[in-house]
Amino acid sequence: MMQNPYEILGLAPGAPLAEVKRAFRKLAMTWHPDRNPTGQAEERFKLINAAYELILDPQRYADWLAEHAAAPPEENPEVEAIDLELSLEEAAFGCTRTLSLNVDTPCATCAGSGKQQHAHSVACEDCGGVGRVRHGRGTAKCHACNGRGYVRISRCADCDGSGSHSTERHLQVRIPPGTLAGDRLRLARQGRRKAADTKVTDLFLHIRLAPHPLFTLHGRDLHSEVPVSVFQLLLGGEIEIPTLRGTQTIELAPVPRHDLAYRFEGLGYPGKHGRRGGDLHCRLQPVYPDCPDHADRQLLTRLQRSTLAELAERAPELAAWEECLETRRHR
Repeated sequence: MMQNPYEILGLAPGAPLAEVKRAFRKLAMTWHPDRNPTGQAEERFKLINAAYELILDPQRYADWLAEHAAAPPEENPEVEAIDLELSLEEAAFGCTRTLSLNVDTPCATCAGSGKQQHAHSVACEDCGGVGRVRHGRGTAKCHACNGRGYVRISRCADCDGSGSHSTERHLQVRIPPGTLAGDRLRLARQGRRKAADTKVTDLFLHIRLAPHPLFTLHGRDLHSEVPVSVFQLLLGGEIEIPTLRGTQTIELAPVPRHDLAYRFEGLGYPGKHGRRGGDLHCRLQPVYPDCPDHADRQLLTRLQRSTLAELAERAPELAAWEECLETRRHR
């Protein structure tokens, strides 16, 4: 995303947050794939969403400005870009990746010209030495040899006239910690070398993050849905939640009501250049057992009767609900 995110939303850089939110909602309504059946809607919506999330994270936007302030424009012919997909952990903690690149190197036989000079005339490859080629139902003069049938200069046989050979090159790249989707890394003079030219293009890596089975990323905050047995929620005790570096144990109080959302400061996605990272947000998802057997139903029946006998103390929400229903039963 080379274009400034404010421009993508149709705003001037530094526009107030309220204007940013209004512009995003309007554009999202227009370009959401569920509302817009055109072929470009999905990509446009992704671009709008990425711009919005970038603006909402001041630290990330500052990093973006620093990285793109001196970046060459997209139309610069000396720029080469490729996509690089990373796992969430690779991008968060940094890693070294080895890239396999197809690089064009000048043909040694023709020095990159694509042509071969002969000491004596040779038969033209295009017409086979007859000076004419098929054209429609008849024949026409061969332009390669100007109708003579023989040439002194022909296509280089080693590179078939291209002037270069494609070879594979391996390049080790260090990904800095805290890299986010949409970031662009510049590798100076690591792109393609043009045939018969000494100039080497810069190579830019456009970072993408692979979907993660446990986390979703919003800015630098990590969000995770943690399934927990409904009985565990009732009993309380220790449960295990995932973090980027492994797992962590939290204690549930032995009461029938819990705050299902937990926030852990500093356990989210790392910041760049030593800056503060995001937080980890975990939401507990109650899981109910499927198809209880006869013994399970007996236990649940006893629990239900016990609860109803002391409804006001054990389930005040149900008690209040019953009172509301009672007033309507006699109308």
